[in-house]
Amino acid sequence: MSGRFGRGAISRLILLLPLSVLWLFPSMQAQEAAHQFPPDAKKVQDSEAFAIWDGTWQKGKSSGMQKLEMDQVSVALGDGAFKVTRPDGTWSIEAQRLGSVRFEPKGTMVTKELVSDAPTRVVVFQIKNVAPTPWPNKDGLPGHFPRVNTTKLLETDRIAVWDQTWKAGEQITRHVHVHRVAAVFLDGGRIRSTSDQGVAGQPFARKLGDVINSTTPNLDPHTEEQVEGAPRAIWVQLK
Repeated sequence: MSGRFGRGAISRLILLLPLSVLWLFPSMQAQEAAHQFPPDAKKVQDSEAFAIWDGTWQKGKSSGMQKLEMDQVSVALGDGAFKVTRPDGTWSIEAQRLGSVRFEPKGTMVTKELVSDAPTRVVVFQIKNVAPTPWPNKDGLPGHFPRVNTTKLLETDRIAVWDQTWKAGEQITRHVHVHRVAAVFLDGGRIRSTSDQGVAGQPFARKLGDVINSTTPNLDPHTEEQVEGAPRAIWVQLK
């Protein structure tokens, strides 16, 4: 046989090739799986503005180091403590509790690892790299925010994050929805919306972990009120 390699050398190469592929494949999988939310996170909502993930951190499971391609807001649905490691090797322990919010801008690089014992659930809002056309508020009515019993937790040039609780006897005044918003509920209950014509809708129930992702405007003026419990939600509003 002509050429540099004899038949025996080629046979040995063929036998070794599968072992090389098997050795490389787990490494490639680990690289592809690295992200800055729980490895088991599932995408629960997707729209032009947000991708929303729900997952649970397990002790000792690392997120891996990866550069964020989008701004990201994480909302804790339980208590926990994390080791956060930076590319230069420095690290810190960060505690979170129910309702804790963490904002990480596009380009952030850290590794996260749960160091407390109990599993900790989190919902992550990825804010897509888009600038959607604003929905017009033709009548100039109050928008979704600000509103009663709501606190602004943080604000950037693109988003605002709000913490809202619906309380008995404290109605949310007449308004419309003209911003793209997403939310996760921290506490459950029932809420009712009433139109300008006095037509009350059926109360809708919410529970811990329920997610909202508003993809269309609501330009019909309405009020809102608590019917049962004290529902609480963290909202991410795209400006």
